Parts: sequence; structure tokens; C-alpha cells
Amino acid sequence: MSSLLPPNATKLEKNAEKIGEKISSLAVPFIDLHRIDSCPAAHLPWLAWQHRVEYWQPEWSEPEKRNAIRESESFNAQRGTRSSITSLLSTVVSNFQLKAWHEFQPPQQPFTFVVMISTQHLLSIEQLLQVQTAIDATKSARDNYSISAKVKTDCDFYITGSITAGTRIHLESI
Repeated sequence: MSSLLPPNATKLEKNAEKIGEKISSLAVPFIDLHRIDSCPAAHLPWLAWQHRVEYWQPEWSEPEKRNAIRESESFNAQRGTRSSITSLLSTVVSNFQLKAWHEFQPPQQPFTFVVMISTQHLLSIEQLLQVQTAIDATKSARDNYSISAKVKTDCDFYITGSITAGTRIHLESI
């Protein structure tokens, strides 16, 4: 490929031209990296980053990842609203209720809400962290929240004790 640079081109300009040549030799056409349906699966996390997908799980199947990218435009348009929080939470847990501050009797502190997960649904610590991440990704910066849920955890519990026995002797001089 012949260079379009002038003879007095700087080293930076020559290196930029070499990088441009390498881009054209990519196995995947550059334009396909920006299309949701034709992007290779290995490049989906970067495409998700470009589309501002805030909640991403590497364990998702390829169709779920593509769907999350596809839905990100409408999601970002509604970011911070009740419907955006509800739609994102539904990807993590199935049976929950979102209750805003004004729905309590008496009303709670403004701009607060509670996510109440059904007591029939027992969450693991990982699921609770996913719920928290999902809420943080979409809530308004002014909002504060709490989560009401049953959480299970595995731990080891040890009970120890000790006993000391002895005789006390007092010596006195006469």
C-alpha cells in the first residue's frame, strides 16, 4: 500500500498510518463490530460498554447478551425511573415489590424506596449483591433505598470453652 503522507511526515503520523493498515487486515470487518446481530460473541462486552449497558453478567447466554445491548437504548432513556429499576430487577429476581416513600403510611423520607423480595424466595449472598448492583446501576443519584429479603448463608460455627481447676494456698509468716 502506498503512503498518502508527505515526505516530511512525523514519526507519529507514520505510526498512525501503520495502525490504519492493521485495522483493514482484521479478520472481522470493522463495521460488524458495531452491529449487535453480527458482532462476534467475544466482542459483545465491548459493544455493551459502547451502548452503556450498566448491568452485565458474563454467565448470560449469547442471545441474552445481545438482547441486553438491544434494550439499552430504551433503558437509558428511562434511567432513574421506577420502570427502569423494575425492568432491571426482573432480570435478577422474579418475585419482588418496589415501594416508594410516598406509598408508606405515614410517608417516609422523600426520594427513598424499599425493594421487598418475597419471603418465599430465599436469596444467596451473590444474588443479593446482584440485586444491589442492578439497583445502583439504574437508580437516580438522589435516591436512597433499602432491601427487604431473606438471605441464606453458609458458615462454620464453633463453640469452645475452657475450665481451670486448682487449689489456692495462702502463706503467712508468724
